[in-house]
Amino acid sequence: MQEFEDYPFWDLIAEMAYKPGNETLRKGTYDKFKSLETGKTIYMFGCNDACGLFIERFASTYSIAGILDNSEARWGSKFCGLPVWKPSEVLPELQREDAVIIIALRLQADTAANQLQQMGLRNCYGLGVLLSGMSPYREMVEQMERIRRQPVEDIVMLESTNDFDGNAGALYEYLKRGGSGHKFVWVIKNPANRKFLLDGKDVAVCPRAGRAEMEKYITYRAAAKWQIWDNYPIRKVRKEQTNVFLQHFGMGYKLIAGRYKSPEYIDYVLVVNESVYAYEKEALQYPATAKVLFGELPRNDVLFSDQWDELSKITKHKYHKVIMWAPTLRESAMFHRIDSDLEYPYGISLLYSEGDVRKLNDFLAERDMLLLIKIHPRQKCNYTDNQYSNMRYLDSEAVKKVHAYKLLTQVDAMITDYSSMVFDYMLLDRPIAWVLEDMEHYKVPFLMENPLDFMPGNHIYTMAELLDFLGQVSRGEDPCRSQRNTLSQQYNAPKEGNGCRNIARTLGLE
Repeated sequence: MQEFEDYPFWDLIAEMAYKPGNETLRKGTYDKFKSLETGKTIYMFGCNDACGLFIERFASTYSIAGILDNSEARWGSKFCGLPVWKPSEVLPELQREDAVIIIALRLQADTAANQLQQMGLRNCYGLGVLLSGMSPYREMVEQMERIRRQPVEDIVMLESTNDFDGNAGALYEYLKRGGSGHKFVWVIKNPANRKFLLDGKDVAVCPRAGRAEMEKYITYRAAAKWQIWDNYPIRKVRKEQTNVFLQHFGMGYKLIAGRYKSPEYIDYVLVVNESVYAYEKEALQYPATAKVLFGELPRNDVLFSDQWDELSKITKHKYHKVIMWAPTLRESAMFHRIDSDLEYPYGISLLYSEGDVRKLNDFLAERDMLLLIKIHPRQKCNYTDNQYSNMRYLDSEAVKKVHAYKLLTQVDAMITDYSSMVFDYMLLDRPIAWVLEDMEHYKVPFLMENPLDFMPGNHIYTMAELLDFLGQVSRGEDPCRSQRNTLSQQYNAPKEGNGCRNIARTLGLE
């Protein structure tokens, strides 16, 4: 959804960027800035929305020369009409007495300040600290500090990738089904998803929707005893709180170190087993103080029941075979993230023309097969999603009409690429194929030296190979079953269906 106008500034306050660890940033108050830096040349640090908003609001007040950024892809470009530099490239200018640097980062302001200080640059300010001295942000900071001095309340705060889904969503359903008396507060991304609350006593707040919602979020978060999240961190703001990272995947393919770092305030992190932990601990950079919980993902509990009928919400026709194509994220709708240098006119690789799509649809129709294309919930809608007779798109809105993991139990085979969802699907012991024709264009490095060794199934590079796999599925063939099950046992928790129960008991929620 579209964020409200001042969201980037409020997000800095919500993330407590006004309380940096770096001493220089802590002392760089708004009052000091006003008294000492008037008339000086400002260099922003970090190409992000907060930086853009500062430029928009203050370009007529201050002389802003440009932006410093550590991303090589940004160097030499422009952001909000201003040049972007590698910090060392303009070191002589930064060393001038009239140069001031404002760091606009939410989570890495201390790291940036330390980097600049190692370069001999000390005239630095944190944008979060500056904002905390301005109204209305100052008043919100004062209110949050008052709440933090009060006892924590019996509130469970939850977040998931697509609201009410994933591991946090499964845990919520489990606890409500068991008659839990806790108050639940969901942090959601789409206000329309409030309808998925299971109890009128529960609350859903959408910080991106407006200032009032953001203030409610900050207030509840300061009071909640438990903060349980899958994807976008709920920041721990006091030591009495229990912060739990359930993750939105088990085993994965992507080496995201450098793109993502687990917050230092995590108390517990869920990992399916020690084999996965050996890979993920470096990729996700778990804090040394976090306690690792080994076990099943709560969202996978539903995979071990045959009672679901989500497919009837999509079609009334009883197809011979149903296949799900689950591509990974390639361009984020939220965070200016682009993971491939190709364009995907139909939302998936391999299909680049109407002729390709019609050929595939005809093949499916001849064999009475249905292909469900489950788009990543955070994928930018930059593709054509025409509905064909034997192909259905499930985007972030459409997939809310069904339970994605219950639907998996009715899917006869999966096609994917670099999505971690495939490791969950392996628990169902059904055929899988990997479409890899754009592998050279995918920008995110892989977690393992040879990712193909972690893809026990058909490797697809051409339309002919795709149709060959679909033909195998139609005929009931599964030539890679043994290798797939071996890998699944190595990188999944034992199949018991007790992920929700185990987490709830460990955290003292039941």
